[in-house]
Amino acid sequence: MKRTEKVSEKVDRDEEEQGDTSEKEQVEYPYEFDEEKRKKAKVYSKQKMYTGFFGGTILTLLYLSVTYFTGFAEHLSYWIGDMTSGTLLSHHWMNAAIFIAFYFLLLSLISLPVSYYSGFLLEHKYDLSNETLRGWVKDQLKSLAISLLMTTPIILGLFFLGSTFPDLWWLYAGILLFAISGILSNISHLVILPLFYDLEELSDEELKQRLVEMAESHGVKKVEKVVVVKAGEKTEKANAGFAGMGKTKRLLLFDTLLEKFHPKEIESVVAHEMGHYVNKDVIRFMLINAVLIFPMFYLAGEVFTSWWSFANIYHLPIFLLILYGLYSLVDPATLAYSRYREKEADRFAIRAVKDRDAFISTFKRLSDIALSEVDPHRLVEIFFYGHPTPIKRIKMAEEIDKDV
Repeated sequence: MKRTEKVSEKVDRDEEEQGDTSEKEQVEYPYEFDEEKRKKAKVYSKQKMYTGFFGGTILTLLYLSVTYFTGFAEHLSYWIGDMTSGTLLSHHWMNAAIFIAFYFLLLSLISLPVSYYSGFLLEHKYDLSNETLRGWVKDQLKSLAISLLMTTPIILGLFFLGSTFPDLWWLYAGILLFAISGILSNISHLVILPLFYDLEELSDEELKQRLVEMAESHGVKKVEKVVVVKAGEKTEKANAGFAGMGKTKRLLLFDTLLEKFHPKEIESVVAHEMGHYVNKDVIRFMLINAVLIFPMFYLAGEVFTSWWSFANIYHLPIFLLILYGLYSLVDPATLAYSRYREKEADRFAIRAVKDRDAFISTFKRLSDIALSEVDPHRLVEIFFYGHPTPIKRIKMAEEIDKDV
């Protein structure tokens, strides 16, 4: 597997995991764009966008529409009822739960070819994945299981509330989803992340102390653990982040970040994530989702119950189509706000590390490693980007003295 920005000599991976710094010191710094990678990025990013849009949006909308308007969803519901008749599963809501699980399982199977192309073949074609086919399949099965375990009771709960409390279901449902999102934001790195990656505490005590001191000096208190996410066996891409609150608080670092990036760049990445934490962006987005979800549920319910009913689970596809239509109206605005919050985290990072050159080098390297398009069309940014484009982040850093 080809790798860029490798050090001049390859050391044993065990030594890297123990925090050996001799390799990092040989990482090219400051980093400049690789023209060959820029050419590849233009092709790769378009292919990922097209396949992602087709597999994630077009295919899903087609599936919802076709299965509902052809009567497939209704026939599926009746078939499940016939199969469970006279058994412990014959209760109305048990039938509904089976319908939901089977319905989304079928969607996953239909989407599998696109997922395989985008998530496996394309990543290997551009030397971005180190994962075996067996490993990819295992991850897909885990993701499907988690999705079904979470989606089935949530949708079941929405339809139960809609049929039991027709006037105030939207209020109860909004409160329920807000509570679930809050819980997941605090425990997902403890429960879900280990299912996909091996985790271990950072053994480089010098780097750990430097990052913790930087975090605490800028308002992120009591970072008890710095955890290495061993992502290199699956991907070449790098990432980092703060997760959890209180005793569950962790600083997460991809091993690819530690391996491929200069120490100053690692600090810039961590400082950006610190900005999100200090600026309470997780709470901000939870509140925004709460503000949106109540009127969205209310409006969706008004339209839905005018022609259909929560009493019949086979109406689920049309309910999801209504919700998608409403959310698509506000999606550009939420993406714009997300880009603004990311920009604020960038500005925080530059102030924290007091080194805009390190920040610029970081995003050039990140863009090349991930083959990101640095300057996409404005419409692509508006409708698909939750982060500022890399070129805008770099220009902001170059002009920070004028701006701040």
